[in-house]
This record gives sequence, structure tokens and C-alpha cells, in this order.
Amino acid sequence: MNPNHFSRVHRILHWTIALGILLALFTAFLHATWMNSNGMATTISSSLAEKNITLSNADAKDVAKAIRKPMFQWHFYAGYALIALLILRFIDTFVNGHKFISPFAKEITPKQKLQGSLYVFLYTAVTIILLLGLFLKFGPRNELRETVATIHIYCGYGIGLFVLAHFAGLWLGENTTDKGIVSKMINGG
Repeated sequence: MNPNHFSRVHRILHWTIALGILLALFTAFLHATWMNSNGMATTISSSLAEKNITLSNADAKDVAKAIRKPMFQWHFYAGYALIALLILRFIDTFVNGHKFISPFAKEITPKQKLQGSLYVFLYTAVTIILLLGLFLKFGPRNELRETVATIHIYCGYGIGLFVLAHFAGLWLGENTTDKGIVSKMINGG
């Protein structure tokens, strides 16, 4: 990779993949926290009880799921977009050569080995999470589903940690030896 120049295609793919990942992480976070069906059902039941309206817990959960469904659709849209973007990224890498330093190269520094390893991790985790997401959306409702969902969630945690490490690395680079790396990813270098 030439760290002094990033092609237009590389930059577009970088930023659209980043937006897709952030959207998927954000919607998953909302789904698991503020818009959790159990918590929302409790809030709905409590609010209605103040007006002397009773609703079973099952019905309150159904209302909660109906409220959060449009938000969570964006999780699926992000996933579909990421599948297309990942395919384009792999095509770009194949056509234009490697766009990252291989962590297996012998002549690289420990910093470059870490950077390369993190990118191998990212693309592996993104590939796995997308394949598992397709299984969860379209696959059979069987005993394997719970295991697949757990792996899908843990891959999401790993990708979230990568995002934090990426931001930390950018901050460190901008404040030490790699000044201008962010502007190079915006304007090409």
C-alpha cells in the first residue's frame, strides 16, 4: 500500500464500509439496550397502567417489537449494503493489488504487523458476521440458531473493538509520526 496516496475507489469503499459498519453497530446497540423488547414492554405497561389500562406482558412485548421493527430494518439494510461493499472491496483488492500491509511479511515493523493483523481480523469478522446475519435472516429456525446468533453478536463486539482501536490508532498517528493520514483518506494524499 502506498501510504501517501489512496485511490478514489479505495477512499469511497473505505468511507461507505465505515458508515455501514457504524450503522449496523448503532442499530444493534439500540436493539439490545434502549429498544430492548423486555424493557420497552415494561415501560409501555407502566405508562398504560397510569391511565388504568392493563395490557398483558406478551401484548406489551408485541407492541414493543412493532415499535422497534422499523428501526431494526436499518440493521438489515446496513448488512445488505456491507455484503455488496465487501465484494467490491475484495474485487478492488484483487484487481489493484493489496491495499494493506500483510502481517505475515518478514520485513515489516511490529507496528505494521499489528496494523495488518487488525485488518485481517476486521475483514474476517465482517465476512463471518455477514454470513451469519444471512443465516439468521433467511435460515431455518432450528437448534443451531441460538449458537449462530451468539457468534454473530460476539463478532459485532469484536468489530466494535476494532473501530475503537482504529480511532485510537488514527489519533496516535495524527499526533506522532503519521500526521495527515485522515486528510489523505479524505482527499487522496
